[in-house]
Amino acid sequence: MGVSFKDDPNARGFFAPMRFEANIIDCEVEGDIPADIAGSFYRTALDRRFPPLYENDVLYNSDGAVDLLRIRNGHADFKSRYVRTERFLAERAERRALFGRYRNRSTNDPLARDLSLNTANTTPIYHAGKFFALKEDSPPTLMDPHSLKTLGEHDFGGRMTAKTFTAHPKIDPLTGEMIAFSYEATGDASDDLVVWFFDKAGNITREVWLKVPVVSMMHDFAITEKHVILPTTAMVTDRERLKRGEVHWAFDKSVPGYVGILPRDGEAKDVRWFKGTTSQCMLVHTTNARTEGDKVILDAPVAAGNFNPWFPNVDGSPYDPTGRTPTMRRWTFDLASSRDGWQEEILFNGLMATSFTRMDDRYLTRPFRYSFMMLTDKEAPFDDSLAAELLGPPINAWYRFDYTTGKIDKYFCGPEYSMTEPQFIPRRADAPEGDGYLIGAANNLRERRTDIIILDAQHIAEGPVARIRLPFRLHMQVHGWWVPEEELPFDS
Repeated sequence: MGVSFKDDPNARGFFAPMRFEANIIDCEVEGDIPADIAGSFYRTALDRRFPPLYENDVLYNSDGAVDLLRIRNGHADFKSRYVRTERFLAERAERRALFGRYRNRSTNDPLARDLSLNTANTTPIYHAGKFFALKEDSPPTLMDPHSLKTLGEHDFGGRMTAKTFTAHPKIDPLTGEMIAFSYEATGDASDDLVVWFFDKAGNITREVWLKVPVVSMMHDFAITEKHVILPTTAMVTDRERLKRGEVHWAFDKSVPGYVGILPRDGEAKDVRWFKGTTSQCMLVHTTNARTEGDKVILDAPVAAGNFNPWFPNVDGSPYDPTGRTPTMRRWTFDLASSRDGWQEEILFNGLMATSFTRMDDRYLTRPFRYSFMMLTDKEAPFDDSLAAELLGPPINAWYRFDYTTGKIDKYFCGPEYSMTEPQFIPRRADAPEGDGYLIGAANNLRERRTDIIILDAQHIAEGPVARIRLPFRLHMQVHGWWVPEEELPFDS
């Protein structure tokens, strides 16, 4: 029997599986790509190559693909490749899906019971001359940054013994060091967490093993010049639900949020766990953090409810889409106080935001002024006839938040578009904060193709300075990464 996605409710519209790889030399460009943009824009994406084993499967349980856009001298070349994980190769050989419910190996086909779950579908990152595609339930996948050839799972010369690696490592812009962590580090539903410290050459110099107060999804974290900030969530798991053959995660609204703060030069005994309320339980992505004296300050979008319709509520209640929308919050932790809570301030409210937040990464760990986000702009028009192309509300705008003035600037692409996460490109290495460009994919739902949009980050409402037109639609993006050419010279 041939492949058919007719029974997969998520395989429809614009985000139906693409199942292809591509090369384009000299993409079509409208406008002029600024001469001071030279580098590599990477995207990691979800793309299901075979119909899933279980009905209404979690989209994150899809194969990973990496897209690469190389820009120099006003020209842009495009390349897309699937990540050749162990999972990818096994399913390709059998011509069918072998992996079952999301992150539950007990539901896999017997042929896949001992294979890595790795899909490498979440975040691309480049550090110390190595390019990785990351998925937080698995080790990093090393790839050639030019050809996108998969080189295999990477354990940093045998120094990494944990079973997982975060999808969001942080690179300190002042020192070049990288900090990463692993949750469920010794196996599914384990309460072990390890924090790694890498030098600027990419070597693990130190690791700290911890126990978490709740076994939960810990998708992202933050660093300051002096501290590592480790938030838990109310998306929880345990070995019993895995034995029952259920999806890995479920949302428990009774679980408070915990935040561990570890000194960057500290050991396990030095971590301090702060405890929040149930309204502070769904921090999926962080924006930035800093240490000021005895205060650790974290800025992030935080939601009060279940952010994912594919993950059930443990109390059996129906999914409430209003609980997924975060507000931009500032959490202040007083290390000099014996209080185990923290102070919360709402910075920007009343928006249909997503958790996907980006900034000028040169200001990571320091006081900053701007962040960027994709979200649903309720005031912007949307062509309702295109709603069937989407799997949720239209993500139709990019916003720039000014943390100094409270001002919001926005770019709306058009009533037939859906946006993906923007990436900031500095105009020069020494340019002031926020002086540069935003780059990201805008999906034309009517024409079923994708444009790569480039905006002046200081004047986003003025629209694109350049639009790179692709003759097809791209895979569903998760995150992106920019590498300037001086850091990664082109191979040709």
